[in-house]
Amino acid sequence: MKRKVLCIALALLMCMTVTLPAIADGSSETPPERASVSATFGLKNVSGSTYRMWAKISNPLGVSVHATLTLYNVSYSSIASVNTTSTNTIINLSRNITLSSGTYHLILTYTAEGATYSYEKTYTI
Repeated sequence: MKRKVLCIALALLMCMTVTLPAIADGSSETPPERASVSATFGLKNVSGSTYRMWAKISNPLGVSVHATLTLYNVSYSSIASVNTTSTNTIINLSRNITLSSGTYHLILTYTAEGATYSYEKTYTI
């Protein structure tokens, strides 16, 4: 019986010896994940043949972001563009434009922390 109690006490002591220093210095904690830049964008009818091309970029860490929102016709000729560089946590881009019926491509491109991202949506009016 004494031997069993002694073995359990020794096992607990070994466990505490291994885990307590790691808990004390925080080395067992995983670092928080880094937030990334994300975006939404689109083409919205304002009234009649007037449309608004828009983008909203979420930049929680306030890193430098360069963004360009460009509207192209069906053959990818540029019709309108708006761009900005900012460190704001929310970055908004928008421009009103008059469009006739047809197919259009809206492309959002942004650069943040050395990486470039590009997204495309196609609209038929």
